[in-house]
Amino acid sequence: MGQTAFMLMLVTILSKVFGFARESVMAYFYGTGDVVAIYAVANTLPVVIANFVASGIIYGFIPIYTKAKNEEGEAAAEEFTSNIFNILMIFGLVAVVFGFIFARIFCKIFSPDLEGDLLDMAVIFTRIIMFAIFAYLYSAVFRGYLNLKGNFFIPAITGIIMNVIIIAFTIVSGLSKNPYFLAVGCLLGNALQYILFPKTAREHGYRHINKIDIHNKYIKSLIMIAVPVIVSSAAGEISLTVDNSMASYFFGNASISFLRFSKTLLALITGVITVSVTTSIFPTISNLGQSGDIRNMKIHLKSAIVTTMLLVIPATLGMMSLSEPIIRLVFQRGAFDDDSVIKTASMLVMYAPFVIFQSLSDVIDKGFYAVGDSKTPVIIVVIQQIINVIFNYILLKVFGLEGLALATTFSAGLGALMIFYKFRDNFGSMNFKTSLRSLIKIAILSIMMGLIAHFLYKSLNPKLGYVISLFISIIIAGIFYLFTILLARIPEVMKLVNHIYHRFLKKK
Repeated sequence: MGQTAFMLMLVTILSKVFGFARESVMAYFYGTGDVVAIYAVANTLPVVIANFVASGIIYGFIPIYTKAKNEEGEAAAEEFTSNIFNILMIFGLVAVVFGFIFARIFCKIFSPDLEGDLLDMAVIFTRIIMFAIFAYLYSAVFRGYLNLKGNFFIPAITGIIMNVIIIAFTIVSGLSKNPYFLAVGCLLGNALQYILFPKTAREHGYRHINKIDIHNKYIKSLIMIAVPVIVSSAAGEISLTVDNSMASYFFGNASISFLRFSKTLLALITGVITVSVTTSIFPTISNLGQSGDIRNMKIHLKSAIVTTMLLVIPATLGMMSLSEPIIRLVFQRGAFDDDSVIKTASMLVMYAPFVIFQSLSDVIDKGFYAVGDSKTPVIIVVIQQIINVIFNYILLKVFGLEGLALATTFSAGLGALMIFYKFRDNFGSMNFKTSLRSLIKIAILSIMMGLIAHFLYKSLNPKLGYVISLFISIIIAGIFYLFTILLARIPEVMKLVNHIYHRFLKKK
């Protein structure tokens, strides 16, 4: 897991750098105004539809492919791959037609404040971006396929390709004063990011079969896993839509942009760390789960939890402690003014703990998916989203826009507790005492690191300016965390240190 996860993190960091560049370019030309809100609204329908299906395929494909290969050989597994891809393309065609017909209705649902020319623009944006559904569905199959074949690099670089294309079209859009280039760039970026997949899949032995068999037993097995996951994704997307709709209704379209930009920064943590770890372990724990080796599956999951938290907790607390200068550095230029910085930073602080809870849930979820149980995580997610919607209304009245973020964080915390205890009930104790001690050490050192970063920045900023002060604070706080985490003698850290020593230093 270690080497693969580390490689994925490095590539993902590069991808996220381009992602920040994309958001910065968009913020420069359009700030937090109507065009950015329309862009977010237009992405909602295709993403919601695609996620309903793609999320189920992503979590179900690897276990079912493994099952087909173990039971009937690789030919059956390859036929299953072609079959599910063909079915998804037909679904994609139906979804695009559906999106074209009902685009106006959904744009109004997603952002009730849109009227007149702005609503017309949102409808056109949505109809253009709808075609990206085909790319999402294609990725749902072949990202997992390539991971199973041991190829993690090609799927990991897709974000870089996508962001470069979107950046180029955003610049063209801004310079030409034509916002529709944003929608075209989004479509082409989402489609062309997978341009290397077909060739790479063929190199790993894939040969496409023009066959559709919805009665195939492995398709049925995949559906049994996918449907609950689809329900889970639907609940999550509905909750997100409720957040955006309430923000737009009570605080105007600009509030959607504050949500969007704060989540973009936090997505750096989950995208780089959580996704890298879970992606690297999922093929392994799927093999263990399908073969009934629950003991070793739990060992891998326990290690993955500590490894994830080792990086997620300090990254989250660090981002909270330096939220305003980070937002200022990444986004403040052009139409993104001081007021936008302050409001986006406030949203980031309220949303940030959500990342810790969600990362914990994401790792544990993989244990359920590995054994073909997608119902349990779904039930918990649905409960979590119901709690989120209820607390949206309660906290909105008390804290304003920040109440939406607090509700999301609170519900995610409850969700993490529920999934952890349910896993223990289903699979037995994970012998978590040692890991719990490690997590407590990580939390304490992360809090200390965050405090050091915050107060150091406050003392340096008046003398050195926010950019230099920010980087000095990050470097010193990071060195403190690295030094103290080594002294804490956490088993996962010691294993990594030993691996680095024997792999690179001992040879010299």
